[in-house]
Amino acid sequence: MTRRAGISRHAFAAIFLIGLLVLISSVAASVRTARRERIAAQDHALDVTLGRQAESLEHYFERARAIDAVLAASPAFSDFYRAPGTNQAKIEAGGPLLRRVNQSLGYLETLFPGRIGEACFIDSSGAEIARVVNGVPAAPADLSQEEDDNAFFAPTLALPPGQVYQAKEYESPDTHNVVISNSTVVTAGGHTGIVHYEIALDSFRMTATTGGLSASIVDAGTGRVLVDTRTVTTLAGRTDQTLAPVLHGTRDHGITTLGARRAAYQRVAATGGNANDWYLVVSAPAYGRGWTRGLSVGSIALLLGALLTLLLSTVSGWRYLASVRRSATYDALTGLPNRSLLTERLGAALHGDGRSAALLIVDLRGFKDVNDLLGHRLGDLLLTQVTQRLSAAVPAGATIARIGADDFAVLLPGAAPAAARAVAGDLLQSLVPAFRIGEVSLKVEAHAGIAVGPDHGTDPCTLLRHAEAALQLAVEKVTEVHEYEPGHDRGATHRLELLADLSRALETDDQISLHYQPKIDLGSGRLVGVEALIRWDHPVRGRIAPDAFIPVTESTSLIHPLTTRVLEIALRQAAAWQREGADIPVAVNLSTRCLLDAGFAGHVFDLLRHHGLPASLLKLEVTESLVMADPERCLSVLHALHDGGIRLSIDDFGTGYCSMSYLQRLPVGELKIDKSFVQGMTGSHGDAVLVRTAVSLAHSLGLEVVAEGVEDEATAAALREINCDTAQGYYYARPMPAGDFDRWHADVTRAVTIPAT
Repeated sequence: MTRRAGISRHAFAAIFLIGLLVLISSVAASVRTARRERIAAQDHALDVTLGRQAESLEHYFERARAIDAVLAASPAFSDFYRAPGTNQAKIEAGGPLLRRVNQSLGYLETLFPGRIGEACFIDSSGAEIARVVNGVPAAPADLSQEEDDNAFFAPTLALPPGQVYQAKEYESPDTHNVVISNSTVVTAGGHTGIVHYEIALDSFRMTATTGGLSASIVDAGTGRVLVDTRTVTTLAGRTDQTLAPVLHGTRDHGITTLGARRAAYQRVAATGGNANDWYLVVSAPAYGRGWTRGLSVGSIALLLGALLTLLLSTVSGWRYLASVRRSATYDALTGLPNRSLLTERLGAALHGDGRSAALLIVDLRGFKDVNDLLGHRLGDLLLTQVTQRLSAAVPAGATIARIGADDFAVLLPGAAPAAARAVAGDLLQSLVPAFRIGEVSLKVEAHAGIAVGPDHGTDPCTLLRHAEAALQLAVEKVTEVHEYEPGHDRGATHRLELLADLSRALETDDQISLHYQPKIDLGSGRLVGVEALIRWDHPVRGRIAPDAFIPVTESTSLIHPLTTRVLEIALRQAAAWQREGADIPVAVNLSTRCLLDAGFAGHVFDLLRHHGLPASLLKLEVTESLVMADPERCLSVLHALHDGGIRLSIDDFGTGYCSMSYLQRLPVGELKIDKSFVQGMTGSHGDAVLVRTAVSLAHSLGLEVVAEGVEDEATAAALREINCDTAQGYYYARPMPAGDFDRWHADVTRAVTIPAT
């Protein structure tokens, strides 16, 4: 009996130990599996980050080549060569020829702020014709005569026109930054020259680093680290011996462990037009290897405790990986997939069963104004409501993602272009009803761009870029939905061509015109003035909306001749009306760049004298946000205009940041309330309160008030009730050419009141 009991005890112990060993083996296997998954997740994250870095670099190179191609064909450089006289004589004479060359070079710096600091135009003799450093043109005496000593000079001249040569890194003698440079050949009138500009290497630095992540650009020949997230960019760089296996290996792309770090790398090899042979390297601390050697177990209780701890650790690890995965692939505010997960699913859709895949990008117009005026909390509430409406409008099987502050993307696997357009229409229609945010009712304007693979792109990055190009075209053409058109995808090249076309338009008399919208006294119903609104009729592209070219123009010196053209047309028309016996004040909108020009007021008074027009018939409108950009400089110009008898008006009041102290200092006689508030005042208590407050504030300061966007009698009646002075909007008349305005004016002056149109 005792022996049988002993056998039973030994059998029980053996079974327990076997079971325990099985459990421990299972735990060990689970931990090893979790470690492999974590390493795989890290490798995936490194590879994705490397891809973004490589895409960003290649995207820059593509834009740089496009810019070089445009510069090589720019009339500013070819016209300089074709003009009579020697280069030196033309340089010393200055004038429009050299000014256009400097403006073309300077525009590169505004196009890539913080990236391009120096640009120059060099003759094939080695003499500099023009140089612009940080927006400032060099004086003729400071131009170099020995540019042929530079490493980029001979290789650039060896290339045919339209090709680009990218030099190795060097320290710029002008900006003292470590740079590489792009150069291209210009030929005209039997002359050959080079357009050359420098790109700061530091601008290729990855902006954000988390979890010990670092990104580097390494010279493949010397092993010097040129750009790194952890160090300052210098010409000397630094040599990182841990990268030797990558530099001396046979592969141009891969993932490996270098010392204590896990690294993903990709080579960007030198070509005939690029002297730089680089490796892009993205690395992070590597996860540890191996497995603990045995378990020190003193008793079953300790073993079970250790086993429980291991089980809990494994579960925690799984949860951690799940949370990391979610935070890396989903937007925290809306809970929607982010750009990374959208790209992953888009790739799967494009390379799945060979069917098409449509991508829509929806952009909310004016969302920044919501954040600025109402605060980020209400802006976040608006985004969550937009998410709910879009999610309800998308069809089953679609992926909706948030890919920017106010940009949403929708992936439609297997969808044809017609189906994509129908879905885009449903999405935009879902955003039409006003959003109720607290006490405020908001109207959201949206546009959508569509790209369909594989016709518009066979990889996620290309399809995303083309959908964004279609969205930009929808905004420029003021259409709700636009499908990608390869001929319109010009990016930076498009903006340069737009400016070149506008410059040529200003040299003609038939492209730039003005339409006039009446301003009506709410008490008497009489005409009290007009606002002049610019129109551009392009000979090829047709009517171009002001929103498509005014913002681009305001970032360049072209805004000055454009403003002059508008003033000349407006004053000439006002003088014609005066000769016919009608004193009709004309209002013209101003750019902030005009108010920063100390000589602008004198220029305006010269135009008034030229047309024989009293200053009282000209009104200049400025937005409060533009004045606040540099109030002291703007105030001096505004006072000069006011002192000369020109009336001044604050446009779009309520959408900027004008404080009471500055409002009292501004020499203005009128406030114009933005149409976004006026149009909502009959249906929104918050908008009605804002308009009433603005009218009361203006009157207390002795200012008149104009309400923009009046589209019905109910709004006009509400404005009369709160003693608003003047109204402007479609209820009275749309903007119209001068001839149509004359007929309209003749009709309404015979009427007792102004009828709606």
